[in-house]
Amino acid sequence: MKACAALIILFLVLGLPMDTVKAQGSLSSLRCGSRLVLIGETKGDVAVKCGPPLYQQHVGEKIVRTRYGYDKMVVEEWVYNFGPTDFVHTLRFEGGRLAEIHRGERGH
Repeated sequence: MKACAALIILFLVLGLPMDTVKAQGSLSSLRCGSRLVLIGETKGDVAVKCGPPLYQQHVGEKIVRTRYGYDKMVVEEWVYNFGPTDFVHTLRFEGGRLAEIHRGERGH
């Protein structure tokens, strides 16, 4: 527990990004300037924190089971490129909520 707290303090003191890796290339958060975007936030929340995406596309629909049966969720991806010193990030929204954040290659 003390080691975890020490790492957090180190990240804060050094100003290092605290993107947490969930799975291969998948992140649980994204820093947009001084604001932090988290999984579960709405498209509106992300747009306010990060501004408009460089590119967005409708990917399709996902069928999900609800307690009332089945429902369709719209799946959409937004791409952000914060410049040549940062990575390109792809944000995947399902049903209007942020479901995944993927980090790609360095920006241009």
